[in-house]
Amino acid sequence: MSNRIDFFQSTQTQLTLPAAAVSILLDGALYPCLELIEIVRSDWPEFSWARLAYNPAAYPNVSLIDAEEIETKLAIGKPICIHQVYNGAAPSAAAFSFPLFAGQIEGIETKLGPEGDKTEIIAKDFSANLKRVTVYGQRAGNSDGSSLFLVGADTAFNEDGKANASTELIENNGNSLTVFCAEPSQGKLWSYAEVINYLLCEYLPNGQLQTPSIEQLQTLTENQTVRDLNVTGLNLIEAMQRCCERVGLKFKFVPRPIPTGSNQAIVFYKSGTGRTVELNCQRCGEQFSISKTNISRLHSRKNFWPVTYKYIGQGDFKVYEATFDLVKAWAPAGEDTNYDKFSPSTNAGFYQVKDVYRKWCLNEAGDYSGTPYNQGDAFDFSKIFRGGNFVRRRRRFWPTLTTDKQGKSLGYFLQVSFDNGLHWWQYLYAFNNLLDECGVWLSSDQLDVDTWVAALKGVLKFRITASVISDERLTCMVADGPVNSTSPVVEHIITLPRQFKYRKVSSQSIFAKTDDDGLGLPDEVDDSTALYEFARKRALVESEIIETVEIQTPHLAFDYQVGDKVTSSPESRDLLGIKSDNRSVSRIKRVQMDFRNQCTNLKIVRKRSGQL
Repeated sequence: MSNRIDFFQSTQTQLTLPAAAVSILLDGALYPCLELIEIVRSDWPEFSWARLAYNPAAYPNVSLIDAEEIETKLAIGKPICIHQVYNGAAPSAAAFSFPLFAGQIEGIETKLGPEGDKTEIIAKDFSANLKRVTVYGQRAGNSDGSSLFLVGADTAFNEDGKANASTELIENNGNSLTVFCAEPSQGKLWSYAEVINYLLCEYLPNGQLQTPSIEQLQTLTENQTVRDLNVTGLNLIEAMQRCCERVGLKFKFVPRPIPTGSNQAIVFYKSGTGRTVELNCQRCGEQFSISKTNISRLHSRKNFWPVTYKYIGQGDFKVYEATFDLVKAWAPAGEDTNYDKFSPSTNAGFYQVKDVYRKWCLNEAGDYSGTPYNQGDAFDFSKIFRGGNFVRRRRRFWPTLTTDKQGKSLGYFLQVSFDNGLHWWQYLYAFNNLLDECGVWLSSDQLDVDTWVAALKGVLKFRITASVISDERLTCMVADGPVNSTSPVVEHIITLPRQFKYRKVSSQSIFAKTDDDGLGLPDEVDDSTALYEFARKRALVESEIIETVEIQTPHLAFDYQVGDKVTSSPESRDLLGIKSDNRSVSRIKRVQMDFRNQCTNLKIVRKRSGQL
């Protein structure tokens, strides 16, 4: 006899997971004849959709509907909701559900063949509705707080950098929003948060989609100012994408778990700011555990690495205002003391001497340096352009950046001297600004007496205060890695002349730092910081893909979302390169829940982490 007790436990070598259970609601009512095939979650431009099949075989009490009659029951546009069913009162039994997908029927595919009739339903989220809405016109506010919709106007926010947003909020269809200002001179600059809110409030009926508040949008967009955004003629989803990509935002549509109100919401997010999920795979030789392995298949495609991508942001050409001394642009042989000879009304052959005493130029291309003009070297822009990075070529004058009290440009401010430059007066007679070179042509029928006498004495001089366009763009550079190293550098050029500008009154202008009370604020602008932020965000969003990984899980997983950051546990195999490369980050790009094969397929992209 012995006190020894032996315990025996059977070895479990097979795992059994029950199939996922879902409920399908058609127009708010349970519809068991639909079999779920797959649900796909993605962002722009695919977004989320579901594929279902008409399969009444499992329900003998349901009458069979012919293929040609299915559309009457499963009509295009009917709402469909798919819920995950789970036990919400363990250990007892109580069925609860959570929404996996919400959308509407967008298409029906029917096949007739020897195997019988086959009908599949394609349902899409609210993005399909936005693709059918065209953006055009402007809602403009009135001084009494009302508004009206201008159908023929372009939907252009801060067009050419000019403010056109209302300073006060307008109530329209139960929404409080910023609208266009009827008088642009009294408006303010649009912010991206206000543009997104305007598009959603103006072009969507109230209550169809849950949208974020203006305060939430301001936080996400960092309250950045819009720079020449024109979305006329785009559908609403394209307009939203064009706006969001400028500030590094993404958006998607998700079902709402709350039964009241709209059943979908639009969610804005920044890439890399989502939650973190684990994808693990046990090492060879270990006993398989479903809690330690959620990767059953993997397919990876790696690109050339490491590579530094440099983004060169280019705005418009820089504009400078200066005061320019003009030179004689006629041959001295044509000069004469006959006053009537130089007037078109008194000389039939005026065309032969039309430039004498009348044409004054900058000589920027050196056209008047040689014989017979002999006006010296070509004009040097280095003091105005702050460097010698310019070519000697013909240009033209543009209006001054200096303004009057009403904020209007002084135009072409031409001055004349009758004493060889000792004193200057504004020239009050007619003249034309030349369009093919920097210069003016005095267009009066007859030259005034003071000008004529000074010309005969050889003491006549002209100068003009105007603007010129340089050969250098507003430029910034952002790199996502080392530049002067062994890694190759790939350059991406981003040219946005309408959005980012540079205008400066140079120290060579007579209006530079003037105390004249008759002048207003100069029309100066420097978008250098804004251009850098734009290029930096573009580099963060569009960083090149290092690796694309397709992963299949051993069972259906419902909780993976687009934008999730992927990591792995210390005990897992480093299949995604997370441990070996701390300079990059992996994120979920696409989620496909395959209900027939009871697995989830993930598309994961690995990019250089955004440390710019």
